[in-house]
Amino acid sequence: PHNPKTMATPYTRFEVELEFVQCLANPFYLNFLAHSKILEDERFKNYIIYLQYFRKPEYTKLLTYPVHSLAALTLLQQPVFRAEIMN
Repeated sequence: PHNPKTMATPYTRFEVELEFVQCLANPFYLNFLAHSKILEDERFKNYIIYLQYFRKPEYTKLLTYPVHSLAALTLLQQPVFRAEIMN
């Protein structure tokens, strides 16, 4: 029988990471993350550190808004920013 779920191609880990980093360029998304309380989770903090590989030129060129996305990656490492983004 036909199963539409098996027809969808799953996203690769890299595609998910790329989309996430691009979403960080949106201040409303950052505010959403803050209100979801994820910003203080140690696993999230480690994930932000891991995503720093997007600073390498071969990855930066794939970002639609590299300046804003990479600035958010930097800011999200700062406890004061993570606290203030709630506002």
